[in-house]
Amino acid sequence: MSKTPFHLKIRIKDVEVEIGGERDEVMSTLDDLDQIVEKVKQAFNEKQKTTKTEIKAETQLGGDEFPKIKGTTQCGEAVTLLLSTDWGKVPRAIGELREAMEANAIFFPKTTLSGVLVWLTKKGSLRRWRDKKRGFLYVINKEPED
Repeated sequence: MSKTPFHLKIRIKDVEVEIGGERDEVMSTLDDLDQIVEKVKQAFNEKQKTTKTEIKAETQLGGDEFPKIKGTTQCGEAVTLLLSTDWGKVPRAIGELREAMEANAIFFPKTTLSGVLVWLTKKGSLRRWRDKKRGFLYVINKEPED
């Protein structure tokens, strides 16, 4: 006779952890619940900091407001100018960059913009990483201070 699997879900605000296995194993794991919760909080701490930063930036700029930059015919210059503002301190996706450029009457096709973003990243001017929800995010690459 096989035992029925036992599952326990723990939710702390927007973070959820599920523990599963034999009932006795799950119940004995609960003795270490404080340590488990602390590890989960630490693991998600960086994510929560980013979310707070994004909310703060959107609140300051009203969500849909974009920084004003000087007109330019160079896509790379427009990207650099945008990401050099306070608005650009929050990691931005290609769609956000394109909207901000269009708000400043700077128009480039998405294919041109994506190529420029790759070029600026390879050149070392930008940093990028993949976010599961938003795709690639971009920020100005700040040189380490000596």
